[in-house]
Amino acid sequence: MLSKRIKIILFCFSMLIIVGFSIFLLLSFTTENVAQTKKNTTIDYTKYGSILLTIVGKRADNIDFTNSSLFKFVPIEKSDYKNQNILVKEGNTLSFYALRFLYLPGDTRQESNISFRLKVIDANLPTQKLVMDRVNINEFAIVNEDLKYFFLNDSFNTDSVNDGVTNFKISNYNFNEKTGKLQFVFSFNVDGENNETGNDMAIIGNVDVVVL
Repeated sequence: MLSKRIKIILFCFSMLIIVGFSIFLLLSFTTENVAQTKKNTTIDYTKYGSILLTIVGKRADNIDFTNSSLFKFVPIEKSDYKNQNILVKEGNTLSFYALRFLYLPGDTRQESNISFRLKVIDANLPTQKLVMDRVNINEFAIVNEDLKYFFLNDSFNTDSVNDGVTNFKISNYNFNEKTGKLQFVFSFNVDGENNETGNDMAIIGNVDVVVL
C-alpha cells in the first residue's frame, strides 16, 4: 500500500516538473517574440525610400483592373539591406541594385517584394546609357474589390521580346551621389502569354530610393 502511494506521489511530482518546464518554455518564447516585435517596430525600415508599382490590365475573366502598391520596406537583417540596396562603381559605370518589400519585416506576408538592377554606362557623359535587364516581382497578390485575386511571381527580362516584354522605357533618371538618392521611372508591357492573366499588361515603376 505504501509503495503504491509513493508511486502516485512520484508521478504527481514528475507531472508538476513537466508542466512547470512547459510553462517556462512558453513564457520564454513569448518574451522573445515580444522583444523581437519591439525591435522591429522601433527600427525605421522605410528610411531608404520606396518603389511605387502600378499594374494595369485585364484579369483572366477579362475584367479591367488597375493596382498601385508602395513597396517601402528593406529586409530585416542589416547585412541583407546593405547587400540588396547598393551602388557599385566601375570607372564611369554605375550599377544599382535595390530590393523592397511590401510589408513590414517580420510579417508573414513579407515575401511580397520587387527588385531591379540598373546599370548606367558612361555616367554624366554625353554618351550616358541606361540599361536595366530585369525586373523581379515576387509573391505579389493583386486583390480586386470583388475579392478575386491572382499572383505575380515573375522575373521580367526587359530586353527580350521572347519573354513577351515590349516598349521598355526609363525616364526621369536622377542620381545624387552625395545623398545616395536614386530616382527614375521604368515602364514596359507584357503580353498575355507571359503573365498570369492571359491578357496584355502594363507595368510602371516609380523608383525613389536611397542606396548605400
